[in-house]
Amino acid sequence: MEVIKFKVSDVATAIGVLETSLKREKFLLERSILDTKKKLKDFEVKNGMRSEEFFEKFDKGLAGDDQDTMLWAAEYEALKLLEKERSIVERMLSQCK
Repeated sequence: MEVIKFKVSDVATAIGVLETSLKREKFLLERSILDTKKKLKDFEVKNGMRSEEFFEKFDKGLAGDDQDTMLWAAEYEALKLLEKERSIVERMLSQCK
């Protein structure tokens, strides 16, 4: 694990600012995750398939390449990135104490 260092004149204030910013970012990420999950659910209902199953087929080139397929794949990949970012923010927040 890497370490990030900052030089600040007031450590307590800097940690407070960082913590507030990270909480805001976590909130925004969670809203984006919920929106993305809703979009994925719409695709799942429309196509009668779970997103995980769809993406396995897509990754193997077996899902086609029409516009809906590409949008579904993009939403699935976006969800994975958003969840990864949220995890990083949560780890950083846990160290702001």
